[in-house]
Amino acid sequence: MKLIVKKRKVPLAIRKLRALAYRLPPNHPKLPLIMNDLKKREAGYKGECSIDFPLSFLEPKSYFIFHDLRLQDQSRFFQLDTLLISKKFALIIEVKNMAGSLYFDPHFNQLIRTIEGKETAFPDPIMQVSRQESQLTNWFLKNGFPSLPILSLIVISNPQTIIRTAPENHKLHYKVIHRDALPAKINQMEHSITEPSFSEKHLKKAVRE
Repeated sequence: MKLIVKKRKVPLAIRKLRALAYRLPPNHPKLPLIMNDLKKREAGYKGECSIDFPLSFLEPKSYFIFHDLRLQDQSRFFQLDTLLISKKFALIIEVKNMAGSLYFDPHFNQLIRTIEGKETAFPDPIMQVSRQESQLTNWFLKNGFPSLPILSLIVISNPQTIIRTAPENHKLHYKVIHRDALPAKINQMEHSITEPSFSEKHLKKAVRE
C-alpha cells in the first residue's frame, strides 16, 4: 500500500512572510521585497503540492512517502522535497515550478531559464540531487541498513515548461521529467530492479528512523 508517513505542511518561512506582509502598512519600503520573496516561495510550495495527484496513481505497493523531510548527515542537515522508500529503492524527488524555457547546461553546471526574452541562471538541480543521493546513502549506512539503490528525479511541475539541453547531454530525460510522467517513471524503476535490498523488517525500521 502507499502510505504517506510525513505530510506536507505550509513552510514556516511562508507563514512568517504572510504574517509580516499582513502587518506592514501598504507604503512600507520593504513590502515589495517581502512580497517578491513570498511569491517565489509560494510558487515553489505550489509546485511541490502538484505532484500529489500523479503520486496517487501509483500501484498499491509498499511505498512509504515522506514530504518535506529533514535528515542529518554527520554534522550537516539536508532537506528533501519528497522521498519514496520501498524494499527495492529510495527515490528523491526534487520539484521545480518554473515557467518558460529551461536549459540544463552540462558544461557550466547551471540551469538557465528564459522567459519573455530574459535569461536567468540558477544552481544546477542535477548537482543538488546528486549531493542528496550521497547524503542519503551515508544516512542509511550510518544507521546500519543494507545497501539500497538511491535514485533521484527532477520533476518540472509546469506542463507548459520547455526542457532543453546540449545534444551530447542526451541522457537528461532519465533524470528530468514533467510532472505527469512521474507514475510511469516510478513504475519503470520498480520493474528495472528485480531483487529487493530491504526486508520487511528493514523497511519498517527505516520508516521509524
